[in-house]
Amino acid sequence: MNEYFDRIAAEWRSRAKELAGWTARTLVNRTDVWGRYLSKRSRHESEGRRNHAVTVPFREERGKVFLGEDSLEKHFKTRDVGGVLGLHASSSDLTSRWFAIDIDLHDEDDLSVSKEGNFAAAKFWHQRLVDAGFDPLLMDSNGRGGFHLLTLFERPMATSSVYQFAVGLTGDWAKRGLDAAPELFPGQTKWDHYGSWLRLFGRHHTHDHFTRVWDDEPWSDSPWLEGHDAIDRIISTRLASKAVCEAAGMRSSKRTICLDFDGVIHSYRTPWCGAEIIPDPPIHGCREAIAELRRRYRVVVHSARCASEAGTEAIRAYLATHGIEVDEVSRFKPPASIYVDDRGLKFDGDWTETRAAIDAFRK
Repeated sequence: MNEYFDRIAAEWRSRAKELAGWTARTLVNRTDVWGRYLSKRSRHESEGRRNHAVTVPFREERGKVFLGEDSLEKHFKTRDVGGVLGLHASSSDLTSRWFAIDIDLHDEDDLSVSKEGNFAAAKFWHQRLVDAGFDPLLMDSNGRGGFHLLTLFERPMATSSVYQFAVGLTGDWAKRGLDAAPELFPGQTKWDHYGSWLRLFGRHHTHDHFTRVWDDEPWSDSPWLEGHDAIDRIISTRLASKAVCEAAGMRSSKRTICLDFDGVIHSYRTPWCGAEIIPDPPIHGCREAIAELRRRYRVVVHSARCASEAGTEAIRAYLATHGIEVDEVSRFKPPASIYVDDRGLKFDGDWTETRAAIDAFRK
């Protein structure tokens, strides 16, 4: 440690409570799981890779221990790498309050990439976001050529649309001189796992470095803000409005409806013949009803057939054959506002009445 590092660490520590409150209000997508880096003495090699981080709380504590402002405050106060936290990029219902682009430089001896090249790509995408009406944070994440580009939203947006926007934004990575696509947060999140998490700004998990924020003001004396100045820039970030997000192609989040398959979509007149055999036609009116529901809801199909990949694929093929479009066929029962089956909202064979019941449903 040196005098400079000690001074910057003290400035972050003095603002820890303020940063924790801001982070909880604007960045936390879920409180039931989060990332935590291990102390250096606890890190070890596993299958050729260095294991330096875990998802917490551990399984036996999930549902009992939650991420709160006290834990976030400790993150911003920490001088030890073992206290550094990471936040998941999507919620359990697949919405995201932000997205990030991680442009990394893992090997400083790799001549195919450089700090300067990474920074040039980051600045280009930063400007594109500014031109689209966003207020992105371009952060020097490790002091060694790695950069995070973070963009925040006023309200949660559908994760799939956020991911697609980020893919489109960075699709020209080769033209920007990078040798690989940057890592995106959120990635392609699915119901059956927690998805990726991104290290929270502040202290680096390995190097003696605190996050710096690029100052794009033309009259600035220094291009990088540090300590208090970096923190001031972070907490003054303008959250992108719904209008700005939608103009960029992102979608507002929708409540999820989970439909059973047999007896709700598939008429299921023939006795069970196996998960992959679906012999009967769809129930009359279901295609039109589901199309109408998707205007206001996210429609997911889950069935006992989804216990196997073959059964799941059979459902997808059936829906495609009959021109029935849904948002997802999930192997795992997703969190949903309404479940349309014999254990949720009772389906009695009449899609007109079922649609009316869904719209009238109140928790």
